[in-house]
Amino acid sequence: VFKEYKDKVVTYEANESFMLGSPKIKTFRYQEITLGAELDSVKTGTVHYSDPSAQSAIINDITSGQGDYAKLSYILVDNDGYGYIGVQGQAVPEFEVRQALAHAMNVELTVSNYYGELASVNYRTMTKILWAYPENPQPIYPYDGTGAKSKDLFLKAGYVYDEADNVMKYPEGHEKAGKQVTFKFTLPAEASDHPAGSVFLDAQKVLASIGVKVDIEVDNNLLEKLNAAYDEGIQVWAAAWGSGGVDPDMFQIWYSDPAVNQGRSATGLFYLFESGSDEQKAMLRELNDLIIAGRSTLDVEERKVIYARALELSTGLAVEIPTYQRKNMFVYNSDVIKTDSLFTGEDVTPFQSPLSFIWNVELN
Repeated sequence: VFKEYKDKVVTYEANESFMLGSPKIKTFRYQEITLGAELDSVKTGTVHYSDPSAQSAIINDITSGQGDYAKLSYILVDNDGYGYIGVQGQAVPEFEVRQALAHAMNVELTVSNYYGELASVNYRTMTKILWAYPENPQPIYPYDGTGAKSKDLFLKAGYVYDEADNVMKYPEGHEKAGKQVTFKFTLPAEASDHPAGSVFLDAQKVLASIGVKVDIEVDNNLLEKLNAAYDEGIQVWAAAWGSGGVDPDMFQIWYSDPAVNQGRSATGLFYLFESGSDEQKAMLRELNDLIIAGRSTLDVEERKVIYARALELSTGLAVEIPTYQRKNMFVYNSDVIKTDSLFTGEDVTPFQSPLSFIWNVELN
């Protein structure tokens, strides 16, 4: 029951008449802390429970049990969302060119160079926590660090390669015909501070080897611009989805008929539905039909088959290249909070935190 709000602290007192039993903790406080200070706040005793960004270094420090870390414990859970690299379909309308970019992206670097054991590679445009996510899917556009696959796709799209100067040029009829092919990759933070940073840097080298220039820029306001990505001049970017929910319905993001879907498409699906190549239009029509079919039955096994094919199409369009599925972390002071009163292990899910049954949580 709410008692007061003072100095950025909300105080609650136990409701002794709660239908599931009197709460074990009689006074409970929510305290506002600075973003990024979650771990330090638990270490110093400012708070007893928080959710810092999951990092291997934190796990190692808590496991070592030295100093202030001796009193800390942690719980990991899969994040309800996934990382991705977007390729704007109106800015890059040629299917083969988007495919070429996808083959130049070594998405495994988001794990090996950034998250380590706290993430895994994702090969479909859906969070891996959902029951509809296919079992052990294979990459649709496997990484080719030689650039050969990307080069073949550029040539298939009509682009011209000057071998003597190692320059890939826009094709005849293109508004930039004869000029070097150039892309702008945008990150919301410095490459060293972003999971996709090393992917972009590596892709820059791969594409340079076939004469394609890549400029990498940082835009701190990137995420705010994505609903109007084409108008904002955003071609290729890195971001992440969150709060995907418990149902795999793909309508909001992937249904591409603007007469039916009144939302926005950062990746330019509405443009491709109306103006893309025949192949892309056919893929989008099939995807739309599958999305409606997935909404038309409650049979889980039937829906799994539907979404497996739908995800092949959505990923195959190469407007969104999935990268990683990461974990979230909860850290708490085990000298204060009784561990066996929290949800732990498989009881913790993206939809059920360690404190979900707060009335059962006890203090030592």
